[in-house]
Amino acid sequence: MSRRNYIRHLSRTNLLWVVGLLLCVLGVVFSTMLLTPGTEVLYSDEVISPFWKPVRGFIPGEWLPVLIQFLLLAANAILFQFIVRRYELLRTLGVLTFFIYCFITAASIPLHRLIPGSFAALFIGLAYFSVFESYRKENCNNQVFNASFLIVLAALFISPLIFLLPLFWLAFNIVNTMNFKRWLVSLMGALTVFWLLGGVLFLSDRLELIPAFFKACIQYGWVFSAELPTMGIVFFSMLFLLVMLAIVNYLRQVYSEKIGVRSAFSFLLVSLLVFVISMVIFPAYKADFFLLSIGPASVILSHYYGSEVNLFGRLALYVFLLTAVGNYLSFFFSF
Repeated sequence: MSRRNYIRHLSRTNLLWVVGLLLCVLGVVFSTMLLTPGTEVLYSDEVISPFWKPVRGFIPGEWLPVLIQFLLLAANAILFQFIVRRYELLRTLGVLTFFIYCFITAASIPLHRLIPGSFAALFIGLAYFSVFESYRKENCNNQVFNASFLIVLAALFISPLIFLLPLFWLAFNIVNTMNFKRWLVSLMGALTVFWLLGGVLFLSDRLELIPAFFKACIQYGWVFSAELPTMGIVFFSMLFLLVMLAIVNYLRQVYSEKIGVRSAFSFLLVSLLVFVISMVIFPAYKADFFLLSIGPASVILSHYYGSEVNLFGRLALYVFLLTAVGNYLSFFFSF
């Protein structure tokens, strides 16, 4: 077997299920055991969603939040693998999307603590499912309603995601047509969340949380008390390089893909761009938006490395794997 085809052959093996899950488990467990509680991602009261505090306070202890975070990460990885399989986004069968998602999250220690983005990522992943399910459907009102409902649910954990709704109305035209009727259905799905939430808050006499939520939507502040380590910068730079290589490779062969696959990838590319820009606009949610971007990035990377890759692409992958290990270790050692 040639080296050119080795990665593609490896991507088809079911062993990646076990390896990806094991890496995620070991990464989360060791970071939790060896790091002090002060390394947890902290948010200021001005920027955090008021609905996150009750949820976080409901989960006591040190290991229970870690367990829930791991389960959410695993669920998100499985969800994107399911999306890839169901809508045939890759030309080859395999679990490379699941493995890439697990590997990136395992190497990113700030994602090993329970953060709002973990819940939001699950809702956004389900919203992808609703959007792709509506492809070229004449009657897709249910899917449009569900997608808007899920986006607003995600926004309850990451307040700035509320601005994703107008972008969703525009990006939806990639997979279908957002006419006036569907826009009203989408708006109804978004308002349903606040209607149900308002009823619960009214009964509990906490209606002040709704204006506090909209105030948090336009606030921003820094997440990390310490600057990103050097290895972290190298790690994210290499990840950015790999994603750019994958995007360029996809654009070169875009017209050889099915129309449905092109629509799904275009929607994922727009989502990835929005999440990356959001990390700059809303730096208080860097870790959360980075987690949201891992899903689309995993699909794009699995499309690239699931086909034949040139020498530069293989070398870039090997360097990325080394920098991922270095990034993980940099949280324990100063280098």
